Amino acid sequence: MAISFKLKLAGPRTFNRREFWNALEKINVILYLLVLLVAFAFAAPGAFTLGTASTVLQLSIPLLVVATGMTMCLICGEVDLSVGGIAGLASTVAALEMDRGAPWYLAVLMALGSGLVVGMINGAFTAWLAPHVPRFPSFLVTLATLSAATGLAQSLQPMQQAIAINNPEFGRVFGFNQSALTSLPTWYAFAILILGHVTLTKTSFGYAIKAIGANARAAKLVGYSVLASKFWVMTGSGLFAAAAGVLLAGFVQAGFANIAKGMEVDAIAAAVIGGTALFGGRGAVSGTVLGVLILGVLNTGLLVLQAPTNEQLIVKGALVILALTVSEQLRKRVAMH
Repeated sequence: MAISFKLKLAGPRTFNRREFWNALEKINVILYLLVLLVAFAFAAPGAFTLGTASTVLQLSIPLLVVATGMTMCLICGEVDLSVGGIAGLASTVAALEMDRGAPWYLAVLMALGSGLVVGMINGAFTAWLAPHVPRFPSFLVTLATLSAATGLAQSLQPMQQAIAINNPEFGRVFGFNQSALTSLPTWYAFAILILGHVTLTKTSFGYAIKAIGANARAAKLVGYSVLASKFWVMTGSGLFAAAAGVLLAGFVQAGFANIAKGMEVDAIAAAVIGGTALFGGRGAVSGTVLGVLILGVLNTGLLVLQAPTNEQLIVKGALVILALTVSEQLRKRVAMH
């Protein structure tokens, strides 16, 4: 019996366009960051040093915490506009309680508790309104609680003034050093990021909120509790916002209602720039981290270039629109191939 062998020469691997667009979709946020760094390096040589990088990171820490909770909300198909008000309320509660002589840890717990309560209110009303107001019930609810939390915080401030924190133990635990790596708040934020990442990627709750954000009706049919998931997502966002308020109080050693004014916009922008779908179903904490860093570099670079505040806002808005457009186009390219 003759045995024949056929030699098949291996030719060059066929270029796979789908793989190319898929890879580009995954790294486009990193490309944004690199382009910004290179642009500012040319525009202001010597401005970005290790010291500047440390400052950018420290200034970004509270936003990292808030944006983690916001990412989960957006993935679930909801949005939390009250985070700035919650952070201001938490900082005010912490400062006020320490001013009254409470131990720093009790003041921090009460601050976190205030965020937890507002988050539960957001979650309860969102879950209750979902069947009746299917389009953005959380938008309506959290817009109201943003105003309520800010007003409550202002009413707690004596003479409408910021409350200074003179507790040395609080300063030691939540204060910022010159180096980001030696500052305890950096490691608190890192722990929260790990918690958010693990929750989204390794738990049934993470799978549930992605499924709900993609298609709530289908998620309900396969056994996910849509209303309960929305409740806990909004509650968690409130708790993360309160934690950010405590970190901000540690940064400025004071508490006041407007300490995080406008942070909800930056948190949404960071999540969207990082690849989180604005209408749910897709997103990752790692992408949000890059989005926060992009905003940090952008803000720092514009300050170094002495750009007026109105121009900074315009550039930031344009960047969000660009990120949404590019992300959507890349997603379509992947689907086409």
